[in-house]
Amino acid sequence: MAPNTLTFKRILANSSILGANPEPSHFRVVTVTEPIPELKPNELFVKNLSFSLDPYIRYEFAKGQTESPVIGFGLSRVLESANPSFPKDSLILAPVDWAEYSHISSSELLIEVVLVDRTLPYADKVSLSAYHGVLGVPGLTAWHSLRKIGDLKAGETIYVSSAAGTLGQLVGQLAKRKGLRVIGSAGSQAKIDYLTKELGYDYVFNYKTADKRQALTEAVGDKGLDIYYDLVGDDTTEVVLDLLNPRGRILAVGILAEHQGQKTEPPKNLINILFKQLRYEGYVIFGNAQEVPAFWEELLPLVANGDIKYTEHIVKLGQGGLEAVPQTYINLLKGVYQGKVSVDVASE
Repeated sequence: MAPNTLTFKRILANSSILGANPEPSHFRVVTVTEPIPELKPNELFVKNLSFSLDPYIRYEFAKGQTESPVIGFGLSRVLESANPSFPKDSLILAPVDWAEYSHISSSELLIEVVLVDRTLPYADKVSLSAYHGVLGVPGLTAWHSLRKIGDLKAGETIYVSSAAGTLGQLVGQLAKRKGLRVIGSAGSQAKIDYLTKELGYDYVFNYKTADKRQALTEAVGDKGLDIYYDLVGDDTTEVVLDLLNPRGRILAVGILAEHQGQKTEPPKNLINILFKQLRYEGYVIFGNAQEVPAFWEELLPLVANGDIKYTEHIVKLGQGGLEAVPQTYINLLKGVYQGKVSVDVASE
């Protein structure tokens, strides 16, 4: 290896992944040798320790390109820094390449970097893996979207799709703490049992076997529905629009159906938005990193004390490292796991 270069592995996605249900053939692990970057102001060079696997990943195919690096959130150690907010050797959560090392250079990505401060109160009582889920980007998404759009009120009813996932688990618990009645849907009896018996969901139905309209209508009852926390983006929205009470809210937060390659049609009853004076608003986490301190101030003690529960599936380093990421991501989209999924790709 030449001086000032580094040989490492990176995952590439090919352009056939666009609009498709991801398969192993859509990804390729390559070994590259590249110069160690000379950092410009605010840039970072990091060693990636583990990746948070979420339905959304980012890839950009420039004109004529058929392959692109994949970008997702990772837990990383800063090796070199030109950014005073993230000094050398600090631990960060950041959007990084699915690779063993990453150069974080674009302003679009740098504004999403968060310092993992293990000196905060209660931080030493939670595992690092929690920063991929309940204390990481998914947890922040659930917490901030409810605060910004949900307008939760005691006595209301909220329905959460994909309730057994990382966001769904936390949304349900936060809503229960506010005094709401919480309904969910999940894809297996084991997930339904966990949501009802461990997390306090009031009612959960199996979306794979039940008629969604009938199940949801029976679940909400005469009181109707006040909030739909949509993590799927499928035809359930049409059902919900008929069931929502006046001034109800729909929080469009996820598009799992699209990630799974499903073809979806727009609701035919959007007129309900007008006549019921509904709020239908989308939420994305990007651009909200400034909310992290308040989020951790509230959630760290709740997670450390077990007041907020969560499940996780961690692929350990000896179970494949970087090579395990594509198949684990595919399994995630198929609903194989319960709770937060992450993959360890390197030791400290």
